[in-house]
Amino acid sequence: MQHYKNFIDGKWIDSESKETIKVDDPATGKVIGEISCAKKTEVDLAINAARKSYNSRILVDMPLLSRAKLMRKIADETRKVAKEGGEVLCYENGKTLGAAVKEFNDVADMFDYYAGLTDKLEGKTIPVAKNVFDYTVLEPFGISAHIVPWNYPLSMIGRSLACSFATGNSTIIKTAELTPLSATVFAKAIINAGVPDGLINIICGYGNEAGSYLVSHEDVNHVVFTGSVSTGKKILHACADKAIPAVVELGGKSAGIVFPDADLDEVVDSARHAIFGVAGQICTAMSRVVVHKSVKDELVDKLVDLSKSLKIGPGIEKDTDLTPVISENQLQKVEGYARSGIQEGAEAAHGGKRVERDGYFMEPTILNNVKQDMTVAREEIFGPVLSVIEYDDQEEAISIANDTDYGLGAGVFTKDLKKASSTASKLEAGQVYVNKWFTGSHATPFGGYKQSGYSREKGIDGLKSYLQVKNVGISLS
Repeated sequence: MQHYKNFIDGKWIDSESKETIKVDDPATGKVIGEISCAKKTEVDLAINAARKSYNSRILVDMPLLSRAKLMRKIADETRKVAKEGGEVLCYENGKTLGAAVKEFNDVADMFDYYAGLTDKLEGKTIPVAKNVFDYTVLEPFGISAHIVPWNYPLSMIGRSLACSFATGNSTIIKTAELTPLSATVFAKAIINAGVPDGLINIICGYGNEAGSYLVSHEDVNHVVFTGSVSTGKKILHACADKAIPAVVELGGKSAGIVFPDADLDEVVDSARHAIFGVAGQICTAMSRVVVHKSVKDELVDKLVDLSKSLKIGPGIEKDTDLTPVISENQLQKVEGYARSGIQEGAEAAHGGKRVERDGYFMEPTILNNVKQDMTVAREEIFGPVLSVIEYDDQEEAISIANDTDYGLGAGVFTKDLKKASSTASKLEAGQVYVNKWFTGSHATPFGGYKQSGYSREKGIDGLKSYLQVKNVGISLS
């Protein structure tokens, strides 16, 4: 069992308390490593390092082309450790090896993308009066604290850190206690790229301890959080108390509307990735299919065939389709949701219970004849459970899709692009996928409506959340 440490001020630091966090492999339930548990002492060290680096202005005053080159160096070094880091991520998270390696490459792509934007963050002049020269400057907030989730631990680091770095902030990342190990491999890339000490710090501690202390610390100027609505609201309250900005991406209960003319095979292919990929532990998972009654039975048959064909197993094994959920607690939660759906009247067309084997595996589950008032149709399950809801007409379908506290994603399946466009305009979601789930890229803005949060990550829009505007007026008279 390997021992991992926190990365603070360019150094590997053990916790003063000597306490560690054990990390297990969801495919076996066996402990595979441990990491030093960050307490208040280590959070203070990380904040002091970030503050020292920010006050030195080493990144703020760095020529922007030099900052871009450094970001591309981080990208290059991240790709070099992608195989090593991907294997660690595969074991600690359970996802497939290919998906785990891709996360590291996604981080690299994010740094490359935002490297190209560092010298394009321009202010403007404002014609106030002939004797006044007035202009705006875009500046970083200072110390940016990022709380990242366990489902995409590296991708989420890349998504926020690349923006934070590109805009000149010093950053502290608190990893999820369930998946902290792979981030230490990324720290190697930071070292190898020659990033000045203190600009990027990576710690692991419990959310109610290290996370809470980090967010509420008086020297933190900006917070980024991806996770549950309940935790997100606590973080927003803490940030409101300090009057600092927070970037939040919270939960989802996304619905895919299937019209009678839809290519049902495209719907099934989307389900393969959007509800069974990463065992359904995706914020924008297609957890509801709202399908016209004329094609519902045919679609359910196809979805059941898909479920039966999926190879269940550890992500490290070749050709695995359905990997474990993250923990025993998560497995019990997911199985409990499926059970409640059946008890409330839904039909388990396939699955509905855990797989009897080592690890935390849940059967790919298709719940048919789900009603919108059922718990499985309203709450985020975060597992491989798909609820099938039928409708009669377009307006009813849109109403069902919007009848949720969340608004992160939605989908439309139809050959009629006019119908797709009109439906998309009425869906209350931050992104709408048409005929294929997950059509976005690093360049497309990502975020939610309603309880899914109000912030936007990725794309040019993502940078706006990491910058503040200063206005300067010079009297010429």
